[in-house]
Amino acid sequence: MENHSNRPEVKDAISKGIGQSTRHSNTINNDMVYVAVPIKDSEGRIQGVVRTSLPTSSVREAFLPIEAKIIYTGFILIIVALILAYMSSKTFTNSLSKIINLSGEIAKGNFKVNIPAKERKGELSKVSLALNKMAEKLDELFQKVDFEKRQLQAVLSSMNEGVMLLSTKGKIMLTNDALSEMFDIKDNPVNKRYWEVLRNKDINELIENIFKTNKSSKKEISILYPRERNYLVNVSTLDYPEKVLIVVVFDITDFKSLEKIKADFIANVSHELRTPLTAIKGYTETLEEEAYENPHERRHFLSIIKRHTDRLINIVSDLLVLSEIESKESLSLEMKNSEFEVVDIKEVVTSSYESLRRKISEKNLKVEINVKEGISNIKGNRFLLEQMLINLIDNAVKYTPERGSIVIDAYGHDSNIDLVVADTGIGIPKENLNRVFERFYRVDKTRSRNQGGTGLGLSIVKHIAIIHNGKINVESEVGKGSRFIITLPCADKIH
Repeated sequence: MENHSNRPEVKDAISKGIGQSTRHSNTINNDMVYVAVPIKDSEGRIQGVVRTSLPTSSVREAFLPIEAKIIYTGFILIIVALILAYMSSKTFTNSLSKIINLSGEIAKGNFKVNIPAKERKGELSKVSLALNKMAEKLDELFQKVDFEKRQLQAVLSSMNEGVMLLSTKGKIMLTNDALSEMFDIKDNPVNKRYWEVLRNKDINELIENIFKTNKSSKKEISILYPRERNYLVNVSTLDYPEKVLIVVVFDITDFKSLEKIKADFIANVSHELRTPLTAIKGYTETLEEEAYENPHERRHFLSIIKRHTDRLINIVSDLLVLSEIESKESLSLEMKNSEFEVVDIKEVVTSSYESLRRKISEKNLKVEINVKEGISNIKGNRFLLEQMLINLIDNAVKYTPERGSIVIDAYGHDSNIDLVVADTGIGIPKENLNRVFERFYRVDKTRSRNQGGTGLGLSIVKHIAIIHNGKINVESEVGKGSRFIITLPCADKIH
């Protein structure tokens, strides 16, 4: 045989300690597997190489049973792996599906979600628990926000002032019920432009100016629809969390009315006091300068001075009474009750009539008193109740012609008592009926002054009725007389 030292397996055996090669053998004309190992002496020197070979077909035949077992085992393992993968995938998918559902519920605003104990195990447990904690935290935050929102709505709803919040683009972000009532807003104004809702030129100009100057401002405005009112509009800016405009509308109609009443009152008082004071001064100076010796003329001038002095005293006295009555109106119900006593209405009517008997006799007036038997008592201030009836009866005496008649009725109904003073006097025109209870208001100024009236009597009557939780109405017809009805609660109705 030729030298085999150049064969690959022999070279590997010498260099590596073992050699292996698979190739076609020309000698036997077959594919062979060669394996060679070196032979060493005791000192480790290579003395030779042993080589063996085997046809590849024999090797394949030897490995066929093993390959079959490997394929069979592998097939079984693949089936097992697929089953395990399917089960694992299904478990993972179920867990993932539950997490997705949980996230969906959170996204819908349902934070009352919880993960069962059996679901808190596995690969996605940390994600599930984190979502669960996030839902709990969000629920706490949203409850807090909802509570604060309801608080804000309660505050805004209870406010008498109108409130509106505007974005920098002029869109309405928030309003309260008071604003809707003030400007007769029917639909929800949120996200609408303010000029579409507040159709008032003065307010719109004020808001536009704030947008330009960024400075707070306020302005008084008057509107005629839905009813005539006076408003004070205050507009300011707020920079948290973003720049917005706050519009606050105050209803100052009552304040304006009070200012007018105050101005009218001062003007009326000045006028009422000036007339008698001027007369007194004039007649006093006349007496000083002329030095009248005629006793008759002196007495005449002195009687005029006395009459105007009495008029001044009556005006001041009525003003003091009215001031005292108004101070009592501001007292609480408990304080009023502490000052009240049980009053027999029949005694009040009788004593009031007796106080004016002389005036009634002088004009030959016929007076009829009808106090229903068994009528309930009134709880109140006896002096004020008498003052109220005296003023009404006195008015009836003043404006009823001689030989006229006056009727005083007292009867009960629906836990109330009605006191009625009716006369056959000159009457009151319909257009004046709603003003007769104003201070210093007179239907016929000249006649009233000649009768000695101060213009405060009916105002005093009205306030006394209010103090006693009552009310007063008037019915009248010119030339036929007037009828004043005071309704007061019975003593057992006041608590």
